[in-house]
Amino acid sequence: MKKSVFLGLFMFIFILQVSNAAAISEHTYQLKLLAVQEVEGGYQGSDADLYLELTPGSGRVFLETYPLTKLDTQISTRFAKDIACNHFNLDCNKYDFFYTIKAKSSIIGGPSAGAAISALTAIAVMDLDYDQNIAVTGTINSGGIVGPIDSNDEGYENNSSITGNESIKKNGYIKKGPLDNSSKIGGSYDIPSNISSNISSRMNQTNILAHYQENLSLEVVEVIDLDEVLFHLTGKEFNGEVHEIEVNHEYSTIMGHLQELLCDRTLKLTEELESEHFILNESLLRDIKAKEEAAQNSTLQGDYYSAASFCFGNNINLKTIYYRQKKVGRPSYERLFRELEQKSLALEREVDALAIDTISSLQAYMVVKERLSDVKEQVQKFRNNATLEESAELLAYSEERYFSALSWKAFFAMNGKKFVVDQERLKNSCVQKISEAEERYQYVGLFLGEGNLFRIREKMRSAKEALDANEPALCLITASQAKADANAILSSFGLVDENLDKFLDSKKKAVERVIYDNNKEGIFPILGYSYYQYGNSLREEKFNTLVYFEYALEMSDLSMYFPEEKNYFVRVEEFNFDEKWAYLLAGFLLGLVVMWVVRKKK
Repeated sequence: MKKSVFLGLFMFIFILQVSNAAAISEHTYQLKLLAVQEVEGGYQGSDADLYLELTPGSGRVFLETYPLTKLDTQISTRFAKDIACNHFNLDCNKYDFFYTIKAKSSIIGGPSAGAAISALTAIAVMDLDYDQNIAVTGTINSGGIVGPIDSNDEGYENNSSITGNESIKKNGYIKKGPLDNSSKIGGSYDIPSNISSNISSRMNQTNILAHYQENLSLEVVEVIDLDEVLFHLTGKEFNGEVHEIEVNHEYSTIMGHLQELLCDRTLKLTEELESEHFILNESLLRDIKAKEEAAQNSTLQGDYYSAASFCFGNNINLKTIYYRQKKVGRPSYERLFRELEQKSLALEREVDALAIDTISSLQAYMVVKERLSDVKEQVQKFRNNATLEESAELLAYSEERYFSALSWKAFFAMNGKKFVVDQERLKNSCVQKISEAEERYQYVGLFLGEGNLFRIREKMRSAKEALDANEPALCLITASQAKADANAILSSFGLVDENLDKFLDSKKKAVERVIYDNNKEGIFPILGYSYYQYGNSLREEKFNTLVYFEYALEMSDLSMYFPEEKNYFVRVEEFNFDEKWAYLLAGFLLGLVVMWVVRKKK
């Protein structure tokens, strides 16, 4: 009897293991991509082959290259895999990914295999039929946006291996982003024009498209995002629906009230300064007037966050003038900072005691913690022997930051889907976000050098300090911003003015899609939507628009880090029969049969 039970159990486990293995195809997926080899005096193009095998696992990424690879290819492979999994909402944690790149290049380098890696990842996990005669090149960026190739045009122009490959010559496409990489976005990061010689080009986009068609007999298709790449590879439409965001009514009401409070403060401060005959110089008056008009326009469009942000900036300027022209002395500043510090600590204790069980309450908590952390930082700067002129600005900023934190507390009252958000999970999400930011930081550093990334490095340091101080919510928002800043720089590589608006439109659509998908699940990302609106309002400031769109992407999908509170009463019609249950049932029945046969023989 014991032997039969053991044998039956063995068969049951064996069938279960077979079912798990059968759930993953043994097929090796392959895609053609374009590589660049370093030769004396420059670069020369060649083709390369990308392979991917999936095995049961936990989301790990392995890369093997022939010949050796540069570090940026290893980092970009993990990056590209994550983007594909997030973009198509794939459950990639049950696989390990084995990528192989075989090329003629003496050294493989650069991130232009990113789009191909993302595409092949999606194809493999979804087990899609696809055209293997298509070659893909281009970087991949957050939101699934395809960026420019990063190699010299002469490398592709002299690509003898492509001209000699009949299958690609007759049937293939090169999927690529904008190819004119002669200028970069500078913005507040001041990206050097000589970032890397292999992120430049001399031919304009029209000439390149014509060159491929006429001289190499290649049909060239420009793509803007991962959905388009998959369409050309598989013939299937992905995410074709229009993602119109339905704004949460509670959010609009609360943010509208917050905007009124901040903009009313602007009016009162202006009236007070005018009544006491304070002197406002022409430049400052123009700036205040411009922000007032921007706030009014945003309010008319229902963009209350942007309006509140413009009024916030005005309030800081007006209060700075007030304290400077009042000639407040050091003892008075010490008293005012001490009172503000006490109020901040009281507010912090209050929000620490509040329940956090929705994504909106989590984001409200993160915002309040961030603003109160700013207040602490300004207080410390004052105590480090700030001058009276500096003290006026520090106090003005601190007071408005505190008032903003107090206002955001109202978002704790919003309803939404319930999640399990405890300290342990907050810490885990923070550690994960730091890891993601660190990876992007190292990646960007390969091109810019760490000396140009002070802002990101400081945010990562602050995030780690918050984690050590048992402030995981503050850590999470700071690390998210660091990652978004790095993504903004990565996305900006190779962009030129003629393609910039189109690229920003694509990034905007990516944000809209993430917000739309979350909203459909009963989650309204209040911070992600706020950053999305603010990015739209800054459309004339291109790099800042890109940064805030990246912030919106990071803050719109935080639910992935927290489990949903489950209702264990499942309706029958909601139960989906999975193939693995068939294997499980077969194993169980086979075990019973074996046990019965053994007993009959006895």
